[in-house]
Amino acid sequence: MIFAILGGDTRSAHLMELLRRDGHEVRAFALEKAVDGCTETAAAAVSGAACIVLPLPCARDGRLNAPLSAAEHTFESLLSAAGTETAVCAGRATEELCAICAARGLALHDYFQNESFTLKNAALTAEGALGILLGRPWALRGSRVLVCGFGRIGRMLAGMLVPLGCEVTVAARRADARTQAVLSGCRAILPQQAAEGAWDAVVNTVPSTLFGPQMLRSFGDACLIELASPPYGFDFQAAQALGKEIVLASGLPGKCAPQAAAQAVKETVYEIMEESAWKNCGSGWR
Repeated sequence: MIFAILGGDTRSAHLMELLRRDGHEVRAFALEKAVDGCTETAAAAVSGAACIVLPLPCARDGRLNAPLSAAEHTFESLLSAAGTETAVCAGRATEELCAICAARGLALHDYFQNESFTLKNAALTAEGALGILLGRPWALRGSRVLVCGFGRIGRMLAGMLVPLGCEVTVAARRADARTQAVLSGCRAILPQQAAEGAWDAVVNTVPSTLFGPQMLRSFGDACLIELASPPYGFDFQAAQALGKEIVLASGLPGKCAPQAAAQAVKETVYEIMEESAWKNCGSGWR
């Protein structure tokens, strides 16, 4: 089977190797800073491909997320040579990408919506956050860590910190989330109560601004780690005005464990292709 890998970071390079090990033909485009033998055009990569894999997130500022490419690329130009039989797998598909695929009759699958993938990605994110905390000058045992949000990442991070002897407090709006946190060995509070505690570290996983100037002042010298996507939980402008540093830890799976992150993408793409094959003809694709 032919795969076209377009853009992305080191995860894409690892994904290429994993697919080739499985015996597939893999073509790369917009990865020339890290991969030898990239095709000169997007058309050469996607023409005849059974599956196009776009990165997570697939877009930056409306264009292909391609930090390892010297040029910028639009989705329109990338998909112009794709046949209607080609599946497109993307992470966090944008409205523009959805519209282009619909207009061209391309089946678009957002693998970030796959629950199995998001769980694997959350585990790698939590592990990366743990690595940041381990790099601090104080010991984790006995440290007071506030985790804001108790979704996939918050639950996994708290589950890693509690066995290490951390005093973990979870800030969550929902009563059921606070109950789950307590049953997991953590303390639980409402987000607005965060100013009442003394923390060594505050880790946010909620993509909604919760911590403004007053709350940031109350955190003192605590290590502040942002894991959420925009608009973020911390008010970055207020933090800058107060002279506080926030560790913006976005894309941790690709930075801390790119091979494992690529494996998660590969497994999810295989699931998507398998499901599509059974729907279309009642048999597998491999």
